[in-house]
Amino acid sequence: MKIKKIFNNNSVLVNTRSGKEAVVFGKGIGFNKSENKKIDSDKIQKIFYVAGKNDKDSYLYLFRNIPVDIISIVFDIVKHAKQKYDFKVYDSIYLTLSEHIAGSYKAIVNKNYQENEIPDFKQKYPLEYRISANAVSLINEKLKVKFPQSEVRSIALHFINSKVPNNINHLINEEEIFDTSKMINMIINILDDNGVFQAAENRSNFRRFLVHLQYLANRMRNPPKSKDSIDKKIQADMIKAYPRSYAITQRIFRALKKEFNYEPSDAEETYFIIHIHQIIINSK
Repeated sequence: MKIKKIFNNNSVLVNTRSGKEAVVFGKGIGFNKSENKKIDSDKIQKIFYVAGKNDKDSYLYLFRNIPVDIISIVFDIVKHAKQKYDFKVYDSIYLTLSEHIAGSYKAIVNKNYQENEIPDFKQKYPLEYRISANAVSLINEKLKVKFPQSEVRSIALHFINSKVPNNINHLINEEEIFDTSKMINMIINILDDNGVFQAAENRSNFRRFLVHLQYLANRMRNPPKSKDSIDKKIQADMIKAYPRSYAITQRIFRALKKEFNYEPSDAEETYFIIHIHQIIINSK
């Protein structure tokens, strides 16, 4: 792989042998290097395949704004989850978890950290909590800090939301993960902002919604020749019956239009309203 652009000493943009772009991360991998030079493969810690400008901007933000020691810890955390538990996650967790840990670390150092109020889902997600507890121990060891126990819940939530459902693994290859996960995490963040998140009571409904989003990602990458249609009366009835779900759906669709220039069909809107309503009514 040859260097196309150097972001900093620890991250570079390269052209792979297949002709695709990728961001390569590793301590000192860009030090004393220049464009068109080959990278030292022994220093590679992680390769992120780039699907477009948005991916490139996201990685650039990560490597410019998050301390390298925190990024390395996140890589170790995710690597441990994958190798020990075969826990598959979307690549966006590297960005979201790095941002979260960096923010919490800064708050603790500045002595203005506030305990989160995330519910405890340990009984329903024991594996995610085991991974998270190990992550907190590693953070405390590497950063010489004392993360509160509430951080176990926060980090576990990242793994809960970023997990690749087993029944859709066959749809994914490594180079498509980040683009898809960016869309999914954007939608999850909008749900969070509106007080809708995955809990023990709505787990199956939330998982079904994630499967729907995965198929939506496939349609976004390979648009069908014609959009799905639905009876206008059915659509109107759903909007009238579930106004909160409709409002959230509209916000999601505006974000999809802005970020991906994608306009879902009327049928897609109705499916979203129903999925979100099912998640809401099955929440405590």
